[in-house]
Amino acid sequence: MVYRPTRRVLVLPLLLAVALIASIFGGLSRAEATSVAYIDGNEVWLSSLDAKRKVRLSSGEGEWRAVAAADSGAVLGVRLESGKIFQLSQTKLWDGSGKGISQGPLPSENAGWSSYVAPLGLDLSSDGVFLAYGYSGYTGIVPNANFWSGHYVVNADTKTLIQPIGQTGYEWPSMFGRRVVAASGSNVVIQEAGSGPFGQVFQPILDTSGTGLELGRSDISADGKMIAIELGGGPSDRIAVVSLGGVDPPVTVGATVDCFLPTSGDASSVTFSQDGNRIAWEDDDGVKIAGAPTTLADPCVFSSPPVLISQSGSSPSIGGAALPVVAPPPGSSPNGPFEVKLKLPFTGRVRFKGTVPAARLGLTGPPRLCFRGKGKASRAGRLKLKLRPLAKCRGSSVGLKGAKVRLKLSNGKREITRSVKLR
Repeated sequence: MVYRPTRRVLVLPLLLAVALIASIFGGLSRAEATSVAYIDGNEVWLSSLDAKRKVRLSSGEGEWRAVAAADSGAVLGVRLESGKIFQLSQTKLWDGSGKGISQGPLPSENAGWSSYVAPLGLDLSSDGVFLAYGYSGYTGIVPNANFWSGHYVVNADTKTLIQPIGQTGYEWPSMFGRRVVAASGSNVVIQEAGSGPFGQVFQPILDTSGTGLELGRSDISADGKMIAIELGGGPSDRIAVVSLGGVDPPVTVGATVDCFLPTSGDASSVTFSQDGNRIAWEDDDGVKIAGAPTTLADPCVFSSPPVLISQSGSSPSIGGAALPVVAPPPGSSPNGPFEVKLKLPFTGRVRFKGTVPAARLGLTGPPRLCFRGKGKASRAGRLKLKLRPLAKCRGSSVGLKGAKVRLKLSNGKREITRSVKLR
């Protein structure tokens, strides 16, 4: 890949606009890590750190591709409809309570490029004001094309959109406070103190050339004491975790932690909690979260065992967005389990599937499968079932209590349907 010289596009009017925006939105309070944002079923979800409570943020549009969460509680998702070019990607920003703030395009200056891919790396500043994302592509016709890669920084709130400002050669961005952290060759680099998020001078944090692997995205905990590094080019993509003595020179590296995560298959999308005590990532098993390692043991030994957030999830990002904290009284959970009793014209083993109207889940289209399982009808044909909603339906913000469920029950070749109301 050919890297072009850094493109210096900072101009005074844009900086004045940025200063105004920061003064308006920069007062967002810093929240503690309370949730993990992630993609599941092409929708944007939030999960508690123990994976016991989940809620869907997006409204059922589908085709959400990536998500980033800020310490302040802001969450931003990127959506791209199937078959469309990356220049047509859209974003939506939610505040820490799950309320939509704005939505609009993911800005790009590359409308006429022969090929363009973004976002390659996606992160919000800790206060949720700015968004950094990477890109790559080429102009011209292969084999005589010119290849480009780098990052942009824009306002997270598209109502105050300014021209994207960025630099070539600094790839796979994440953010430390308001400073961009990027990959430059084999070096993890960070903008000079006080210059973020548009600074043009980057200082090195560490060199990964000794691993023999290709450097990708990195994530630094908000206290500056831990860095996780995504490395590829081997049998599988790996994640290294290294302790830091701060991010500004002189930087001490690996004094207390220096190891590879024991992941399953390809691993990516690593993210730290603000205090550096928790770490989440995506691998072949799904989205996981664990206690961050605290020793030099390799592979990493977690300070608390991994918890599977979602088997089918991707793009995790730990942030400060709040989930409902008041638990319903015992037996009155809006999402079950629910007990139903039926009278059937047959006895013996029974398998069942239950569907719920899409509108009940905040979706459109045909009814969605929310229940399945098996039971046993008595000699009198009486059947008692405990309906536990599938994970994709438990996140309904309204809850399933009171919903009408259409049950399809089978016993060998015999099939019947029943409608029940969940109480």
